[in-house]
Amino acid sequence: MKLPGVSVLLLIILILIIMQSIGGFLQIQDYRKAVRRMHQLGNVGMGQKRGRFLDGHVAIVACDSEGIITGVEVMDGIGILSRFHKKETLMGEPLVGNSIYTFLDIASGLDKKEWKRLQGYFRAFEALEVRLTDRELTREQEAYMETKKDKKGKKLR
Repeated sequence: MKLPGVSVLLLIILILIIMQSIGGFLQIQDYRKAVRRMHQLGNVGMGQKRGRFLDGHVAIVACDSEGIITGVEVMDGIGILSRFHKKETLMGEPLVGNSIYTFLDIASGLDKKEWKRLQGYFRAFEALEVRLTDRELTREQEAYMETKKDKKGKKLR
């Protein structure tokens, strides 16, 4: 049975969509497992840096009640092929055993380009800082919360 050219193209597109769906499902399962692992280590903060191809990442950071990092896992890489893995160092500094406040101080001294490259980590540290200190949200975080709505359509704040 010979398929015309258009049918072959549609079949290829259908196969790619199915592969993308399976890969997305597997990534969600890996994310859930990573979050459960990190919750066992303490308070959890998450951050992401959206990238075009290879430079995006999702960081999950766990710390104790004093802000000492107990574990870090990161998903980076190419789309459906990427999985979470442990991260040991950031900018030459060991992560586990160090304080989130140390990295927040380092972040405040970075230039904009370097900060953007590592923003997933810094967002996770900021989320932990908010959780640990109950400090007020920044204007950027406040604006983000204003745009979000709960499941019933009501604004969160």
